[in-house]
Amino acid sequence: MSATTPRDADSIRDVIDSSPISRFQALVVGISVGLSLVDGFDLFVMSFAASPIAKEWSLNGSQVGLLLSSGLLGMALGSAFVAPLADRVGRRPLSIACLSLSVAGMGLAILTTGFAGLALCRILTGLGIGGLVASLPVIIAEYSPRRRRGALIALYAAGLPFGGIIGGFVATFVTTELGWRASFAVGAGLTLLLLLVAVAALPESLDFLLVRRPKRALERVNALLARMGRNLVEELPVAVRVREDRVGAAVLSGRNGIRSVLLWISYFVAYGCYLFAASWMPLLLQRSGFSSHQSINGGTLMSAGGVAGILLFGGLALVWSARMLTVACFVGLGLTFVAISISAGSPVLILLVAAAMGIFGNAVAAGLFAIAPDLYPAAVRSTAVGWAVAIGRIGAIVSPVLAGLLVDQKWSTQQIFGVFAPPMAVAALATLGLGGRRLARSRKPALDPDKATDVVS
Repeated sequence: MSATTPRDADSIRDVIDSSPISRFQALVVGISVGLSLVDGFDLFVMSFAASPIAKEWSLNGSQVGLLLSSGLLGMALGSAFVAPLADRVGRRPLSIACLSLSVAGMGLAILTTGFAGLALCRILTGLGIGGLVASLPVIIAEYSPRRRRGALIALYAAGLPFGGIIGGFVATFVTTELGWRASFAVGAGLTLLLLLVAVAALPESLDFLLVRRPKRALERVNALLARMGRNLVEELPVAVRVREDRVGAAVLSGRNGIRSVLLWISYFVAYGCYLFAASWMPLLLQRSGFSSHQSINGGTLMSAGGVAGILLFGGLALVWSARMLTVACFVGLGLTFVAISISAGSPVLILLVAAAMGIFGNAVAAGLFAIAPDLYPAAVRSTAVGWAVAIGRIGAIVSPVLAGLLVDQKWSTQQIFGVFAPPMAVAALATLGLGGRRLARSRKPALDPDKATDVVS
């Protein structure tokens, strides 16, 4: 295998973008999808366990809402404060640390005997999930050819709702026989298994090695290139860095600032409204007179629809604008909330609407993942996307708590879903307003490290 001298880091990425995907790259994507799957299990298992936990501990609606939101609070903190550490210590060690947090949170939840202890365990689990969810798409993007990047990120995103499907089946068959703690035990075991896989096979980020240059960086870069079947390099390309104290200003200044506000609105509404439904659906259906089995099926169908929605979005995005598809999915998601708010309570209709809600809700999430990186120059992209995800998590924290308060005020299921319908129109308009530069145009090879304003446009 020959060796070359690349001009800059983009030269190496251009080779990866123009080459077929190798077995090693497919392995990286596969591991990331597996990690996303267990994240989905760990995230949604609480919604399926909420009803038996509330019954066992005599919890009111507000307390259940806080339990459902505690994991999302951890995810927000993980996205905002844990994920950015990957730029300093590397994607691989951070991913392993986040998986360890999730294992600890799920395992300790088995031992809890009260509300406060379980809430703390959910925060711990959320910290791990939040760090991973914000980091893994970057790893996939770095190891994927550009023409397949959107489809592979959509495949990764499908892991979260598919993990929710597994959580639903476990809740149906395990919780009834062994209690809600058995669901957490299964989640802890699956996460531990994926932790061992990550330790053994998850590689370091290529971009991290090129930019941060830890010890043996050239040797490690060439090892990764060799596993991808690419030519080795004789020396590392010129590294481009931006002052860390100016990155935040670049995200919030000029046109980047306008894009950020619009993107934050979209993320806040998408995560807040959909995760309210995903968290509360089984309990609200049971409160409306559905059987326990039907209620769990409603939540499971949301997750099943989510897998279909993400994969469908990934295919359609190869042909149509990801931004316009996301706008259309916001409208569709809003209509599903309206449908429940005016429904007469037909079990078949509600279950069909739940499936449609999963399709549109997860397609919106996949769309935002696809849109967000294209909006910013490479020098500020990770910070900008991480902050947007954190804003979304705040929405996901607020909405279940709000739903719990409405439950305590004796609002009906239809009325509660009606409250969450109008924000979808606002988010659709915000997403429509996102113009954004294309990724290829934003990858500038030379930024002055002392002039962070160069990345503000």
